[in-house]
Amino acid sequence: MELADNHFIVSQRDHVWVYSNRGDEAGPFKTREEAVEAAIGEATQLGNPTSEVIVLDRDMQRETVWRYPDN
Repeated sequence: MELADNHFIVSQRDHVWVYSNRGDEAGPFKTREEAVEAAIGEATQLGNPTSEVIVLDRDMQRETVWRYPDN
């Protein structure tokens, strides 16, 4: 699955949550919600109007949970 640079990917690794963007990873976070919140914060700060936060589950199914407000 190929995603553009403006995607922040939240996923669970072992028993913690992380998010990544452009090869950089942030975390660990105790909960999915904390990781999503942090990813949204960074995406908002970058100000790219095409930014999205996507959660990948263990089956590699993706769910877009946030899009930049102007979208």
